[in-house]
Amino acid sequence: MKNIKKIFLLTFILFTALILLPNFSNAATTYSVYDVTTLTDALNTATSGDTIKLTANIALTSPIEINGKSLTIDGAGFTISRNTNNWSPNGPNGTLITAGGSTTTLTLKNLNLRGSQKYGVQAYDGGHVILNGVTIANCEYGGVLVNGGTLEIIDLTLYRNRNNGDANNGIEIGKASNLTNDPKIIMNGTLSSDQTENVLYLATNDSLTNFDVENAEGTKDKILASGNKVVVTDENNNILFQSNSNANVEVEGTSDYVPNVIITIVLPNNKTTTVSVQNGTTLTKETLAQRIKLEELGFANYTVAGFYTTAEFSQEYDFKTPITQAVTIYAKLNAKATAQPDVTPKTGVETPIELAMFIFAISTLAVVMLKRK
Repeated sequence: MKNIKKIFLLTFILFTALILLPNFSNAATTYSVYDVTTLTDALNTATSGDTIKLTANIALTSPIEINGKSLTIDGAGFTISRNTNNWSPNGPNGTLITAGGSTTTLTLKNLNLRGSQKYGVQAYDGGHVILNGVTIANCEYGGVLVNGGTLEIIDLTLYRNRNNGDANNGIEIGKASNLTNDPKIIMNGTLSSDQTENVLYLATNDSLTNFDVENAEGTKDKILASGNKVVVTDENNNILFQSNSNANVEVEGTSDYVPNVIITIVLPNNKTTTVSVQNGTTLTKETLAQRIKLEELGFANYTVAGFYTTAEFSQEYDFKTPITQAVTIYAKLNAKATAQPDVTPKTGVETPIELAMFIFAISTLAVVMLKRK
């Protein structure tokens, strides 16, 4: 009987090991890197699903090129830059990091890219680049090149990129003549820039004819077609950035940008403010009130009591009707109730410790008096 139990237990252990072994063998690995050598070794060794994490700033001596893998480079707040004293481009490729091929996905997060000979990062011919918590600055050609690949933006901050004296170039959308894949941008978060010129640039000197754009569900900023160009809008449909116009490019995969409708809010003392909403939007009193910055307008001690169509507040505004054209609305404000002073009778006892001492003293006196009786 004991032998049967041992055989059963051994079989169970072996069976469990066979099930779990593939999971252990496929477990993702994180490589910590601190210089060019450890980074290069990690890139050569890593397999799909692995993460390469920086523990120091790294100045590259040649471009990073990733093909046929799905990797994450976690900058942990550090910077990848070009070693200007020892730099060897790979033929025409002088970009810091390139992800190429339809089986390649590269996620860059918590990383700064600086001082590239060409671009900070490139999505090349089907390669998928995801930027999350990435900043890019001082690259000589541009911040990002979407060269027949896919760029997914979760959190990207751009500073000035381009040679001194030339126009800024943030995200360049293009397609080399030898490529078959069209470029694509997916908005899945936010895009910020301290520049306004060419934050998005549709290339005019290559084979770009089709450009796909997509907005992930729940994204805060959106990318939309607007004639022969694209615009990036915020959560209130205000235009943050717009590309140049390119009549040779057809933008696919998204709805067109619909300009906002302007609501003019009239406040006391003839002060006014404006709120922009997408055409056809239906608001509520609460949502409109939240969009009015009373403190900035000098009404910090007031709240919105209601919205009206006349200055005399004789007719309340109908929020059930969608807003399809510019409109003026009058806001009635009420002063906030002032805090009432504490009128609780004072006992001379101000703190919990004093209260406890007061109760102890009264109790002691009561005990003494009872004993005397």
